[in-house]
Amino acid sequence: MKKLTALILVFLLCFAVVSNYVQAQEAISATYSTEAEFPTSLTFNLTAKSNADITRVILNYKIEKITTVTVISEVEPDFDIDRTVETSWTWDMRQSSLPPGAKVQYRWRIEDAAGHEFKTSWETVRFDDNRYSWKSLTEDEITLYWYKGDQSFAQELLKSGLETLELLANDTGAYLEQPVDIYIYASSTDLQGAMISPQEWTGGVAFVDYGILAIGVAPAQLTWGKRAMSHELAHLVTYQMTYNPYGDIPTWLSEGLSMYAEGDLDLTFRALLDNAIARDNLISVQSLSSSFPTDVAQATLSYAESYSLVEFLIQEYGSNKMLELLDVFKQGSTYDDALEQVYGFNTTGLNDAWRLSLGLNPRDGETPAPQISPTPKPPGGFLQCRESLGQTSGGSVMVFAALGLLLLPGLGEFIRLRAKRGKG
Repeated sequence: MKKLTALILVFLLCFAVVSNYVQAQEAISATYSTEAEFPTSLTFNLTAKSNADITRVILNYKIEKITTVTVISEVEPDFDIDRTVETSWTWDMRQSSLPPGAKVQYRWRIEDAAGHEFKTSWETVRFDDNRYSWKSLTEDEITLYWYKGDQSFAQELLKSGLETLELLANDTGAYLEQPVDIYIYASSTDLQGAMISPQEWTGGVAFVDYGILAIGVAPAQLTWGKRAMSHELAHLVTYQMTYNPYGDIPTWLSEGLSMYAEGDLDLTFRALLDNAIARDNLISVQSLSSSFPTDVAQATLSYAESYSLVEFLIQEYGSNKMLELLDVFKQGSTYDDALEQVYGFNTTGLNDAWRLSLGLNPRDGETPAPQISPTPKPPGGFLQCRESLGQTSGGSVMVFAALGLLLLPGLGEFIRLRAKRGKG
């Protein structure tokens, strides 16, 4: 009898809780929407009704991206207390913006004077660049968006991206852990119009923690566009394979994998590399682990050497070791510790082994590589970039310039520099 009484009490309690929730649902109702003005603002609109005065309205939102900790932001927009209220909140992005296609989840919380609380379900809005009529192609983990050029133009770019993923998977074991979106703008001018305060030389942007790539590629620039996309797509793969909250990876590894993903080394890069080998004037691996030189010739050589280093490790030790190296870096290992664990030598040892493979002797008296600790990451992660660093609200980007086309047509590629992201 006691057990039966206890069961009845539990049932009545549950019924009361459900009944109160239903009453709250019935007491408060809401309709809501969003309006995007790309790239400057995103507005959240709400109309709510209740049987009692609505006393509090809260908007929660969070951004979908690669991160260690998901941050839920909270905003309380102004409104006049009444049984029916209309309110909105505008996310002003004139200081920092989201990339095209970024996904934002949001919900509304509403309270009234009778003590009722109503929460809407989480909804997702894409911050799309609605200035253009986008077409799309999707295959495997890549979705490509474009608005100028025929179907074959987009298919060629998509095919190049898929071939890049296949090359990386076969030769390094690296793969995309999350799908990526690639936006092909019809020109660098159109692309710059999608950014807040862009530089006039910006040719494309890789938003690595969003898994989004945007490039200005006219249909007549297909050959260049395929190489640029392969390079930046490889950066997205590398970022996903090595992301951790503790540190970065050597610049030579990040840029070397992206250069490797482009295919055979460009003839201009190859000529600079061969000349440096012939003169025994190579930049050391120790130096290539950090920021590349700002001098054009030295920067170009740095990328060529990075390609050579990655090619050496893959050919000499195989793809399994390269994948293991990326996995170790994902754990936040130091540069030397990661190399020691996977290959049995540190940065100095790599420099010596690589030089020997090129027919050069180790550098006598070369300063030993210090124990390099990973650079602590600002909130949100770390990135590599081609030419300069841009920021979004909470996101990291890699901005690259068309210097290879505008200033140095013989290079056949961009000049890329390494940088760290500031706080988002």
